[in-house]
Amino acid sequence: MRINFWMDYASPFCYIAFHRLNEAIKTVGIDQNKLEYNFCTFQIAPTATENPRLTRGEMLTQKYGLTKQQLYERFQNITEQARDAGLTIDYADTLPINTMKALRLTKWSNDTQVNQKTAKLIDGIFVAYFVESQNIASDNVLLKIVNDAGLDASSAKKILTSEEYRDVVIEDEDNLANRNVDAVPYFEIGRYHYEGVPTKEDLIEAINNLIYQKAN
Repeated sequence: MRINFWMDYASPFCYIAFHRLNEAIKTVGIDQNKLEYNFCTFQIAPTATENPRLTRGEMLTQKYGLTKQQLYERFQNITEQARDAGLTIDYADTLPINTMKALRLTKWSNDTQVNQKTAKLIDGIFVAYFVESQNIASDNVLLKIVNDAGLDASSAKKILTSEEYRDVVIEDEDNLANRNVDAVPYFEIGRYHYEGVPTKEDLIEAINNLIYQKAN
């Protein structure tokens, strides 16, 4: 039973969608390791630096002269959607970071590890970025998340200090473009295709339909 989920760590909507996917799987009650997860990658800002000096909020304030209230209002929709999903996202405090390293690490885990460990890695990176405002282009930050997820840190370090899996990330992006889709999050769950953030109920229905198709 295959689930394709295109995502980027720079997108708060991908974090919300990933969380809802996990909640839907728990509600359905199916073992994650009986699913064929394919966590696909799509880099939203490939030209972003790995060491930005300013947070997203600071950058916008400097560029447009926004007040704190105006900054709050600009990100209010993201904050409210996250809260409705049971998450806390401090989008203004995030760094406009290059996510290639984190995405390459995700593809390595997706290819070599069990689903639950990969899901834990992804959640850890999202939390580090959106909740803790950490630099997820930092090897030290990523390796700590790897260790916390129960993955092999020495293997992960080899990935991070090379260009391995870069071509896989780009291939994922090309595959999405071939579907005439240019934004994430994006889901393919059996016959269910969805661009944007689906409801938990929609995901439950899609997973149940996938189980039914597999059984018949």
